[in-house]
Amino acid sequence: MCPHNAATRIRVRAPHRAFAALASVGVVFALAFITACKTTPLDVVYAVDVAGVGDAGAGAVVDVPSGAGAGGAPAGGASSGGTGGTDAGACSVVGAGRYVLRSQANLQCLGQGAPTTVFGNPGFLLNFDTECRVPARSWQLSATAIPNAFSFQNLSSGFVLDVQMAGTREGTPVITYGETGYDNQRFEVRARDAFVSELRPLHHPQSCVSATLDGSAQIATCDPTDPTQAWQFQRSDCL
Repeated sequence: MCPHNAATRIRVRAPHRAFAALASVGVVFALAFITACKTTPLDVVYAVDVAGVGDAGAGAVVDVPSGAGAGGAPAGGASSGGTGGTDAGACSVVGAGRYVLRSQANLQCLGQGAPTTVFGNPGFLLNFDTECRVPARSWQLSATAIPNAFSFQNLSSGFVLDVQMAGTREGTPVITYGETGYDNQRFEVRARDAFVSELRPLHHPQSCVSATLDGSAQIATCDPTDPTQAWQFQRSDCL
């Protein structure tokens, strides 16, 4: 992760609906573009929100100092414009909250599919669909102690995104599984540009979650030119 510049301040417009999902944790996330970084075109600035932003009315403005504390994630979501007056800018900021994950390769949304078992324990395979407004395609992102890293809980089953058996080999399936708290269930959201991000499992950050030709997901060595590893994050209330 590249060092942050500390000179700028960013003003983020925060309508009430856009931050309703964050009211319980009181954290606001902002973006910083760091052009000097050799590993990724974007870096992230975090800020702990002032009290009461979750209750602020539409049009509230929050000052976010560059280089402030941890707890957020990068941009990487393309907004459809939203409904009900949701701010399009807020729709493209990734943080704790409810999202859909759209693959840049097939423009469909990642979700929970058929049931499976791992050593006799239940889990679910992943699949894609054009219908994104259903619980099986909705993911609740929860922040971890690692900056930019989240757990992804599927709203249909309550299971979380999981690299099966913490595998590190190319082609290891990504599924949903009961939460264990291990790093194969925590993923860094690393922005490629202002529209898409990579998902890197913390137990093997050289790998990225990749859409497969058979309509599932697996890990593969990260390749910044591979569209199957590029994900658009879109807030559920912006669909």
